Amino acid sequence: MFAEIDWNVDTLGVVMGCGIPIVAIVATFWYKIAKTTSENELKRTLAERGMSAEEIERVVAAKPSKGKRSQDRCEC
Repeated sequence: MFAEIDWNVDTLGVVMGCGIPIVAIVATFWYKIAKTTSENELKRTLAERGMSAEEIERVVAAKPSKGKRSQDRCEC
């Protein structure tokens, strides 16, 4: 099937024009699934440690500070 296609610049342009957005959409959903899975694993771990729902909510809602990068805080 692919051997029969005339692979010229126009054909490659159409394939790449359709392929790049599809890859971007798949990557976005893959990232969201991985993020949700990671957050669920964190919540499960915190619950197993005996933390209350309020403490778990506070940990999950916490964001890293924008003032310093993680490399600046490393005491290697």
